[in-house]
Amino acid sequence: MFHQVADRRVHSLSFGAGPGTLVGVAGSFANWEIWAPVFELLSPRWRVIGFDHDGVGETKVPVEEITHERHVETLFSVLDAQHVERCVIAGDSANAAVAIAAVLSQPERFDGLVVANGHAWGFDRPEVRRFVEAIRAQFEPTVDFFVDLVFPEPDTAHLKQWLRDIIFRTGAEAAARILEANYPVDLRPQLSEVRVPTLIIHGVLDAISPTALDDAQELAAVIPGARLQLLDDAGHLPLLSRPTRVADILDSLLTETAGPAAR
Repeated sequence: MFHQVADRRVHSLSFGAGPGTLVGVAGSFANWEIWAPVFELLSPRWRVIGFDHDGVGETKVPVEEITHERHVETLFSVLDAQHVERCVIAGDSANAAVAIAAVLSQPERFDGLVVANGHAWGFDRPEVRRFVEAIRAQFEPTVDFFVDLVFPEPDTAHLKQWLRDIIFRTGAEAAARILEANYPVDLRPQLSEVRVPTLIIHGVLDAISPTALDDAQELAAVIPGARLQLLDDAGHLPLLSRPTRVADILDSLLTETAGPAAR
């Protein structure tokens, strides 16, 4: 479905039904499709919702208007349009910061928080700025380099092609601007204020950043009661490379947060 929020039309989809709802936020310049394999596995028991955040997929916006704050606004507009009173919110990669910011802003709307190979600080680093420059200067080879880092697992050539196609649809300027919009974001001072059950899923083979695993462990240490679930054989995007494992973990969390109605 499409719905209007301010000056933009937002694309979202809903599958399944059940006593609990999971809303997935795709990372950076990926659209809702990266959640598709996990949604397929969860939708027989739960309602699952995906959407295209500003600048990706079918949510078209002028690139100069892409900001972290508008990503959060778009998320809440999806909850309203899909008539979601409460849900588990799951953020992937850099857009885990969007999910965390939403929980901090309106905790009463969330039963749980999931961070999938994500982080909430460290977006403005020299290597990120060089990556942004490379996206603008040499988009296709830079995307090829990126997807190879995302999938260190064997037998993932088809997933690499899928992710390439998704990013190419986003385009160079939107992809660069989405990364730039995160430069000011640093949620560390607020993380101790998170008051919902929190699960951090992290692929140990993640090569996107040399500090990726350390950041996941720090995130788990700072958010009260957070649990860290490590996937020893997964890279940066286990939503696509290890969907069954991720779905099993999320099914357990949804069962826990939905209470007696789920049992």
